[in-house]
Amino acid sequence: MLKKIVQVAALALAIAVPMSAVPASAASVQVDPTMKVGLFYGSSALPGANLLNDVGSGYRLGYYDSDRDFVELASTGETAISVVKTQNVYYGKVGTWSGYYDTITSNIAVGCWHLQLPGRYSSYEDAYDAASYYPDGFVTWIDGEWQVRVGNYLDKESAQDAQDTLGLYDTEVVGTSSYGVSVVKTGTSQILFQFDGGSSVSLGIQPGLNDREKTETIFRGNTYYGGFQYQRVSGGNLTVSNVIGLEDYVQGVIVREMSSSWPLEALKAQAVCARTYAYRNYTASKHKSQGFDICNSTCCQVYYGMDAVTASSSRAVDETYGEYAWYNGSLIEAVYSSHDGGATESAVNVWGSNVPYLIGKYDPYEASVASKITNYNWTVTYTAQELSDLLNSKGYTNSGIVDFRVTKTSPTGNAIEITFTDSSGKSWSKIRDDCRTFLGLRSIHYTVTSSGGSGSSSSTGGYVVDGSGSLSSLDGAYAIDGSGSVGALSENAYVIDGSGAVSQASASSGGDGSTVFTITGSGWGHNVGMSQWGAYAMAQQGYNYKDILTFYYTGIEVRKP
Repeated sequence: MLKKIVQVAALALAIAVPMSAVPASAASVQVDPTMKVGLFYGSSALPGANLLNDVGSGYRLGYYDSDRDFVELASTGETAISVVKTQNVYYGKVGTWSGYYDTITSNIAVGCWHLQLPGRYSSYEDAYDAASYYPDGFVTWIDGEWQVRVGNYLDKESAQDAQDTLGLYDTEVVGTSSYGVSVVKTGTSQILFQFDGGSSVSLGIQPGLNDREKTETIFRGNTYYGGFQYQRVSGGNLTVSNVIGLEDYVQGVIVREMSSSWPLEALKAQAVCARTYAYRNYTASKHKSQGFDICNSTCCQVYYGMDAVTASSSRAVDETYGEYAWYNGSLIEAVYSSHDGGATESAVNVWGSNVPYLIGKYDPYEASVASKITNYNWTVTYTAQELSDLLNSKGYTNSGIVDFRVTKTSPTGNAIEITFTDSSGKSWSKIRDDCRTFLGLRSIHYTVTSSGGSGSSSSTGGYVVDGSGSLSSLDGAYAIDGSGSVGALSENAYVIDGSGAVSQASASSGGDGSTVFTITGSGWGHNVGMSQWGAYAMAQQGYNYKDILTFYYTGIEVRKP
């Protein structure tokens, strides 16, 4: 049963393209604001979510107001509690389903039907006293009102039978709303507290019975600082968010985005990037419709709590405390990727947005650590038949691919347009980041060569095709020049493509599917912004974190607001 407390104050109601976030100006930027980080949401939302004290004991139950200050309603000294949706859930005990609540049936059930005592109570303390008369009584907070309910049953009929058996004829059999959640003692069907703030307010839990100790809480096998919020979006499972200060969040991010064993200056550069990226997306309310600010996946930044934090990674965060990366008085979009393969790329050539500080440049540092990087250089091959099948599967109906090549590169040598041509002469081009994602490649830093079939060429050769297919030979082929003169093609003929590139003409492979296209590249990621392995290399060569950041982000400065 919950501890008695004094009632608190009344309720205060309150980028598919990465460039979509709104820049934050210096005047509005805070140091260490409170953030909500989505841990489980959407298809991963949970029927029940367990918490276990690790450092600190007990929990305070309430909600986070519009300023993200915690408002306490009740507390419990239990070490292990769970929050479950107010639908029928069951506690798992065997196999892979063990130690948590789900909708799979078992003999430990938390039902969603209750017997409600008449009247309302002026305080939690009054409601607690009333609930204490019943072995399975509990306090509820429903839309700002204190109520008392008894028992939990899987259906209305069972609740009505209990009403007769217990002689509680003055109670009302009630269900719950699509926003309700119950706090239970883990491993049991005992409800400790029930909360329903409607669509406006969600249950918040602050581990520890006071703020004198920095708590650590185990949730789904990971350890977290801060508190938690539970929201039933559209009446479904629980969206679980970690409510945490930005600086603590950054500690958890940098050890997932970069190894904590790396040089300190590289970790400091990563800390500034993580902090800047998080704050910019926090102010842009990237995931507002889902109930949190930023997610814990690669869609935002990888974050699984504090388990991997080390003294070195903590030092990197502490020594850059409150520092952000700025361009012309606004926070930058501090995107980064694992390694660039020798050259970064301008945002306009990857995402179509012209961003002045995200300008591609040759990277002279990364190569010095290439031997440490798994698959730094990579090769992918496709047969003509495989490419034909791939395009067909994506809706590009073709008569058999006979040519695939890079048709446009950026000033730093990255592929920013690729073109596929079939045996009828029809072509399809992909541009920007599709040059990587369409084929599932590791980066856009690559070249293409072809071999086999009835001919072979490099990615810079020019194929000749007729209206019905391909030419196996240039013999008997003619061209018409701008004045209307007709002449036979020879082995010394040249073609000009749509981008103005001049190359020697050759016959195509004939579309028999046996041509092999070899893609040879280096790097991993979108190639925009900071290379993490480049940061490692620069730190090893004696550069500090500001040197690293100002190299990869053109014209920026690093400072506090």
